[in-house]
Amino acid sequence: MKKYTLLIVMLLAVAASYAQGLKAFISHKAYCSSNLQPYIEFTFIVGGNTARYVPNGQGKYAAGVEIQVDMMQADTLVKQLHYILSSDLFDDSVRTGKPDFADIQNVPLPCGDYYLYFYMKDVNAVPDSAGNVEKLSYIDHVSLNIPTDRLSTSKISLYSSMTKSKNGGLFTKYGYELPPLYSNFVPESQYTLPFALEVYNTPKILGNNPFKAKCYIEQAESHLVAMPANILTMDLTPKDVVLVLNEFNVFNLPSGNYFAVVELLDTRDSLLLLDKVFFQKSNPSVKLNLDDYNQTNIVGTFVEADTNRKELIDHVRCLYPISSHNERQFYDERLKTVPTDQMQRFFYNFWLRRNPTNPEEAWLNYKKAVDEVERMFGSKQVRGYLTDRGRVYLQYGHPDEVKEVPSDPVTLPYEIWQYYYLEGQTDVKFVFYDPVLTGNDYDLLHSTLYGELSDPNWKMKLVRNKETQWDLENTTPTDYWGNRMNDYWKYH
Repeated sequence: MKKYTLLIVMLLAVAASYAQGLKAFISHKAYCSSNLQPYIEFTFIVGGNTARYVPNGQGKYAAGVEIQVDMMQADTLVKQLHYILSSDLFDDSVRTGKPDFADIQNVPLPCGDYYLYFYMKDVNAVPDSAGNVEKLSYIDHVSLNIPTDRLSTSKISLYSSMTKSKNGGLFTKYGYELPPLYSNFVPESQYTLPFALEVYNTPKILGNNPFKAKCYIEQAESHLVAMPANILTMDLTPKDVVLVLNEFNVFNLPSGNYFAVVELLDTRDSLLLLDKVFFQKSNPSVKLNLDDYNQTNIVGTFVEADTNRKELIDHVRCLYPISSHNERQFYDERLKTVPTDQMQRFFYNFWLRRNPTNPEEAWLNYKKAVDEVERMFGSKQVRGYLTDRGRVYLQYGHPDEVKEVPSDPVTLPYEIWQYYYLEGQTDVKFVFYDPVLTGNDYDLLHSTLYGELSDPNWKMKLVRNKETQWDLENTTPTDYWGNRMNDYWKYH
């Protein structure tokens, strides 16, 4: 298994990661007005140091970026957003030190599923020798589903800060300045995580009955509540649009992958609705403290007799796929040196947290899955849970569909795994391949799941032709006889 490190899931336009010129941040959120009219809120932020500034004819210099968003259903263009986003005016054309410039556009749309095709171009860019101008492109999907016969919500929005608004700037919302959180990544310097969620249709469904929001942070791998002392609750009253606005304290939140979760509960604490959004936190100063496990009593438990150090190490190592980032420090830094009794306490505490009533049963059920991945993906050289496919299987469960392509006219051996619904996302896919033709140990090449490895160039890396494999300007290999890659990706 390759080191499963903290991955930053970028919402940058895909081409921007390769381009030397224009860089831009793109975000879109689905909301609904008080009369249940759905709309998409688009946010565009252009890197001020990456655009070209030219004279404006009045003694000043400015940059401009052409923005186009095609909102498509199947092959039909439903609506198009197309305009020029201009920077502020400056006394010179030097890029260095120029601030980013941004805009927000709200576009109403009928309910439905849409593919969003983004295009951005520096209107002042100098063409290359062939007369071409770099254009950033990005494709995404959004579902506008606002039912009239039940509760519904917007998606949770995360922000980099929250302060009372004084001048009504671009990022003013709900009476606060709420700058977007870039790529849902929370840096070490950010101590709080503001969030907002809009709830619709409450008077029709709940009448005048009050309800409440329970808000917490969940570890992405283990689905345990992180920092239980920081669970937030809010009492709410039905109205056309109910706002859930608050902020989490993330000062001591360890580095790792998380979900911000909002549960809507009635007066009997029955769940009405749940929404969550993925984010990542960087906090390298917060370390695993083994003293936290010293009070764990293993006498009379199923772990007490597990004193064979070699077997115990193997039992602890196989927990890696379902462990939090902080727990993974135990394997990365402590496993070889920690005393056996402390390893036992860590192992027992791991399962006690996940199943307080029957930790042994939880371990035995997981052990069955470990044995299964050993049978499917293990070899004499590597344990099954140490492979990429084994890790994904243990962490997310059996995929709903698997397409295996062990031989193909041009590509390396590969597999596409599809999950219909996973971690709050629909139609999640993983691509594994065998880059060195070693047999059964496939590497993870690309995934659409937030927090996992994402490589826009994955199709090119599957082809055997080394001359085209690293063509960063072209992410789709030339078609060839027998090629089914695009079909497999689309339907699996």
